[in-house]
Amino acid sequence: MIVREAKAGEADEVADLINAINSLDGETPPVPMTGAIVARDLFGPTPRALLLVAADGARLAGFVTGNLIYDAARAAPAMMVLDLYVRPECRRRGAARALMAALAARARSDGAGCLWWGVDQGDDEATAFYNAIGAASEGWFDGRILDGAAYRTLADEAAP
Repeated sequence: MIVREAKAGEADEVADLINAINSLDGETPPVPMTGAIVARDLFGPTPRALLLVAADGARLAGFVTGNLIYDAARAAPAMMVLDLYVRPECRRRGAARALMAALAARARSDGAGCLWWGVDQGDDEATAFYNAIGAASEGWFDGRILDGAAYRTLADEAAP
């Protein structure tokens, strides 16, 4: 299993992997990912996230995305893990661990002191994996999202 930065020619395959993770709950993603969106947002002149892939021969086994953020509690940068996904048929072969290790190494080289992410409630497989690599629950954290009409309404309250 080789972990590396994704290549522009892999945009369609990365889009398929992103659609797979975004459909795990059985719902259709709000915006289906396409190769064009991946090319624009992850391979363009200003990528919106770091994208690493695990390659198993000619096929991508999985991916991880992350962004540097500022962690005020630690007064240092942190790497926010946005998505981690490995194809079901490629699991239990070290791909997820290799992806997280590569992301941690990149984060460290960029000055981050930790990786930070959320996990969906009830995702026992992911939780077991995260425990196995040494991650600890913050216990008190409950993720929130503001989107749709509520997002637009709040943004409209800001003074121009």
